Amino acid sequence: MSRSRVDKIMSIAFPAIVIALAYLYYYVNPGVSRFPIQCPWRVLTGTLCPACGSQRALHALVHGQLAQAWSYNYFFIISIPYAMLAVLVAWYNFGNRLDWLKNIVFHPVVLKAYVILFCTWWVARNLLHI
Repeated sequence: MSRSRVDKIMSIAFPAIVIALAYLYYYVNPGVSRFPIQCPWRVLTGTLCPACGSQRALHALVHGQLAQAWSYNYFFIISIPYAMLAVLVAWYNFGNRLDWLKNIVFHPVVLKAYVILFCTWWVARNLLHI
């Protein structure tokens, strides 16, 4: 399958997936439901992975509870705008009008900084119990 065909499929599928997940997490509370999977990392090690709490945060977000979502996983909430920009410039570039932004979002320095922040969050949340 060619790259442009994958991009076309994803540009249609991605919004559908986001809407389906929002609908799911609106009605399913991961804090009390057994449906969402538990974090395998936490089950095996007893420590938090960088994404632990993101399902509960998503549930709180779709209910408009930003402070509650923030308390579950800071990094997840901070990462949402970056993830939205990455999707926007990758699949909805509008005739290459957003190439300048794509060059920033996918710049090697930005990507490395994100990975460093991700790993720092992983360590910090376990050492500081946040």
